[in-house]
Amino acid sequence: MSVPTKDQVELFDLLFGMSWEDPASDKRALQIRPGESLMTVTSGACNTLTLLLEDPGKIFAVDINPSQSWLLELKRAAIRHLDHGNLRGFLGMTPSEDRLKTYVRLSSELTLPARQYWNSHAEAIRSGIIHAGKYESFIRLFSRALRVMQGKKRIDGLYLSDTLDKQKAYFDTTWNTVQWRLIFKLLVSKRLLARRGLTADYFKFDDGSTSFSESFFRRTRHVMCDIAIQPNYFLAQYLMARYRSEDAVPAYLQKDNLQVVRDRLDRIEIVTAPAQIWMSEQPEASLDALSLSNICELMSVDETGRLFAEVARVGRPGARICFRNLIVTRDVPENLKGRIVLQEQLSRQLLAEDRSFVYSRVQAFVVACDAEANQAASA
Repeated sequence: MSVPTKDQVELFDLLFGMSWEDPASDKRALQIRPGESLMTVTSGACNTLTLLLEDPGKIFAVDINPSQSWLLELKRAAIRHLDHGNLRGFLGMTPSEDRLKTYVRLSSELTLPARQYWNSHAEAIRSGIIHAGKYESFIRLFSRALRVMQGKKRIDGLYLSDTLDKQKAYFDTTWNTVQWRLIFKLLVSKRLLARRGLTADYFKFDDGSTSFSESFFRRTRHVMCDIAIQPNYFLAQYLMARYRSEDAVPAYLQKDNLQVVRDRLDRIEIVTAPAQIWMSEQPEASLDALSLSNICELMSVDETGRLFAEVARVGRPGARICFRNLIVTRDVPENLKGRIVLQEQLSRQLLAEDRSFVYSRVQAFVVACDAEANQAASA
């Protein structure tokens, strides 16, 4: 997810302790080939780390917010030095009394700014850093209200559904209560979320909804009825504020993948800068894939155009792009649509199957070669 601008939230605040973009969508849209160079938005770092499993040659993890960069530094150090069980405990996936002691062991590997930041955020380490972001604090609030209003028995019953037909029937007959609908009106409201740094411009809709809560209610119904619930760790976080099982986690945290991720950690270069400015400093045609999250939502239309102009410049012919919208509609500018080409059918499939259901658009694009771009421009 994108970060607010400086006058909305202090840029040293940790906004995300984990990533809320579905890495399966990134993987499918980006189609990374061994040895390729890509750029990701760092955010909670989960997707950047998971994409190491695709064997890229280089990942530039870029974020305007330094605390997200420092989060990736700490996660990287933890992966490098901890076994699977201790890693899970340190991050906050399982109980642990030793997180601060573990941090002291890891801290020597951090840059000085990262070490200073985490030294002053002992409580975040003590609680588990994947739970330390502002968005995760909202998730905990939502899940507490859910447990009170729906009850543990109803939540557990949802996970007894082993087919999509059973999930849908359970939602329609048991889950979709007055209390469930009330949660969206109370907690997923313009007033509450505005207090968390979202501007008025955020509350615009292109999905037929008339309110923020209605839009998210529709998306939640889709994920609970149309996407298998058992492996969906995003939904588990909203319902229970935790990962439900050892297997239903981001792929970089699965035991069988840990050594591969560890061996490739040095392929990540952490960059703290606005993405469009960082790209303007890169060589032409130097990137094979770009995962942009929804970073344009809190940019102006002009800044969005500037970013995509840089994408067209730094993307090699055939470079793949994954781009998201949450609420505010942002798009490739008209003058660049011949150069940055929407993959319409793939984009529809990505949105329909995206496990992180909050996004209104999950789109795949390809950078056209010059001949293709010229042909599109003259059509």
